[in-house]
Parts: sequence; C-alpha cells; structure tokens
Amino acid sequence: MSADFYVHIVESPSPAELRDGATEGRVLCSFLDIAGIPYSYSLAVDLEQFRIAMTNKFDEAINGFNKLPILHLSVHGDEEGIQLTNQKKLLWYELADYIRPINKSLNGSLDVCMSCCGGAYGAQMAQVFPYSSYNWLVGSFTDVALPDIALAYSIFYHRVHCGYENLRELIETIRAASGISDFNIWDSK
Repeated sequence: MSADFYVHIVESPSPAELRDGATEGRVLCSFLDIAGIPYSYSLAVDLEQFRIAMTNKFDEAINGFNKLPILHLSVHGDEEGIQLTNQKKLLWYELADYIRPINKSLNGSLDVCMSCCGGAYGAQMAQVFPYSSYNWLVGSFTDVALPDIALAYSIFYHRVHCGYENLRELIETIRAASGISDFNIWDSK
C-alpha cells in the first residue's frame, strides 16, 4: 500500500537533545521507513536552516513526491511560539509567515502536526491572517514527553496511511495510547 501523502519533517531539538541524540524527528523517520510512508527530513538548528527547510527543501519534496504533504514540526514550543536549537524564538505569527505561502500554493490543503509542548497554541495562526495558514493542525497544549509524542505521531501517521478517515475518533485512540490527554485536532475555519 502506498501512502497518498508524505511527511515533511522539520526538526529543531534543544542543544542537549541534539548532543544526546534524543531527537523525535529521527525516531519518526525510522518508523515511517518501516511503515512505508514517504518523508523528507531537515534538521534546522538556526533561522537560516529553518528557512531553507520551509522553502527550498519543501519545494524539492513536493515536486519529488508529487503528493500532498503533512508538515511535521518537531520543535520546542509554548503559548508564544516555537524555539529553534540556537534558542531563537519564532512567535506564532512569524511561523505563520513561513506556513501560509505553502498552504496557499496547495490551495488550502496543508495539514500541520505540531510535535512540541504547547503545539496546539499554533491553532491561533489561522485566526490572525486572512488566508489561513493550514487546513488542520494537530497538537497538545501541555508539556509532552519525547516517548509519548513519538508514539502519538507514529500511531497517527500509520492509521492515516491505512486509510483511517475519522480523524476525531483517531485522536481519541491516540490520547489513550500515548497518555497525552489533550492531544487534539483543529480546523482552520
């Protein structure tokens, strides 16, 4: 079975996680390989690498896979925004400036997975701008442990790949399996 999507992973771990090799994005790559789900991976330790991952590498991947992407951001976050490895903070509206052009080029069909603490706060990106930043966004408001979030997204991508279409029901399953009680999905509308 071939996935009708690919996962575009952009990872920016903390300096200690990078040093220790504790990176959720790389764990996810291993799972996606096993599951036969196509993906692209970028390590973005600073703003320039993040920009490249969200522009040049995104364009290359979309053209190479010829499938719709799910943007997977494996970063640290909170109610204000996300933080890159070099400790540069991107506020939610700044992140939306990167995401919005991609969504527009995909006619509003970009799906976003925020794999970070406070990732659900990214839902506010759709409330600020006239052209929505995403189709739907998955994340959690709380602090999440690396094993829990890696499990949650592995289940999520596997079930979507297998044709599971009721995402709200799937979210309930993921909450139970991962222990992330507020893992949820938000539409941009």
